[in-house]
Amino acid sequence: MSSQDYPLTRSFRSAVQSVLGCFAVWIIFLALLPGGAAAAEYRLGPQDKIRIKVAEWRAGKSEYFDWAILMGEYTVNASGSIALPLLGNLPVKGLTVDELARLVAETLQTRAGIPNRPEAAVEIIQYRPIYVVGSVQQPGEYAYRPALTVLQAIGLSGGLYRQTESGLIRLERDRVSAIGAYESARLEIRRLLVRRERLTTELASGPQIPTPDDLRDDPDAPRLIADEIAVMNARSDALRSQLAANAEIKDLFSKEIVSLEQKVTAQERQIAIARRELQTVGNLVEKGLAVSSREFALERTLADLESKMLDYTTAILRARQEISKADRDATDLQADRKAKIEAERQETEAAIDQLRSRLATSQSLINEATTTAPRLLMERMEATRQITFWIVRQSDTNSIRISADADTAVEPGDVIQVEQSTTADTRAEWPDRNAVSMDSNMQSRSKSN
Repeated sequence: MSSQDYPLTRSFRSAVQSVLGCFAVWIIFLALLPGGAAAAEYRLGPQDKIRIKVAEWRAGKSEYFDWAILMGEYTVNASGSIALPLLGNLPVKGLTVDELARLVAETLQTRAGIPNRPEAAVEIIQYRPIYVVGSVQQPGEYAYRPALTVLQAIGLSGGLYRQTESGLIRLERDRVSAIGAYESARLEIRRLLVRRERLTTELASGPQIPTPDDLRDDPDAPRLIADEIAVMNARSDALRSQLAANAEIKDLFSKEIVSLEQKVTAQERQIAIARRELQTVGNLVEKGLAVSSREFALERTLADLESKMLDYTTAILRARQEISKADRDATDLQADRKAKIEAERQETEAAIDQLRSRLATSQSLINEATTTAPRLLMERMEATRQITFWIVRQSDTNSIRISADADTAVEPGDVIQVEQSTTADTRAEWPDRNAVSMDSNMQSRSKSN
């Protein structure tokens, strides 16, 4: 190695060490991200909202093909599944995002008969919410974020309940607010139930929208159905108009083909006449009875006639291609319409599930603001308090009640229950933080507190 090469080598070595150092720092940073390991092991459940993307490598064209009909945002319904176009209902409860991505790819490969398994990616865009109830300022439903603790969840709900003279006013305000939220969700879910029936009817090409079972006795059901019928008729009229336009195009080109075929027949007769005349003149030229210039003129005329014949034949082929294109366009219109209706129906199903969850939460808040909270307020007025935290967590088969403290990690779907008791009440002593209570006597005792 020459003396001139050494500085360059040393500079290159420094650059490599710098890159490796940055890479090591980046790895440490990823390892220290909060909730990173937990997010990888997170199991999906009802009300989780996910985004799915699917792509397939097509070696014949050397390009990626996006399965656009499968791409979108989906909400896990109450039964723990999602409905995907082409693939149907997929059970996702208890799966990680990687397991769901593999399930989507394998199911698509099987259903579509794809030789190579496509690539699927699943991203959680919204976790199922948590619920904070009991002795907090604003009990209710709150969005979950990774690494959330009990203390942070209580902070989201406004902190621990503080007894003041305006407490009863707040309870009344919360009750009115909960009633308003309940009524708003109830009105919205009625409209979505009718919309779901309309979309199902459109997919089946049915003649009439049936009344949903939940709205049999609802006086507003006929009006809601009439509104959806108007939408369905407008969409059907638009489709019929597009199909009629395609039919008119096909009819015009069919008539053009008939006209061109008639011209071809006439042109064939003219060509035959020109050929006979050319043959006669040629015989006369050979005998010296006619000049060759007339023969040349007849040959040019025959060439022009044959050229027009080729133009007519090409025009017929072009018209037939346009007819085939119109047929494909009509088929694509109907397929696109069904795909859009199916996607809209899935979005409606997800919205119905969310509204039902809101209805249940609002009903619980109404009950608490109307009965439980005022009674607890009067019982605990002017008393020394001791705070107890519980987490009610849904397992695969039932609910479990877990004793917690301020630093206990919260999982999506948990219900954090905050209890305040007087020091004289021996039943409210702090339990072991790792104890899990599934005893019905303990649950009834907590309710009495």
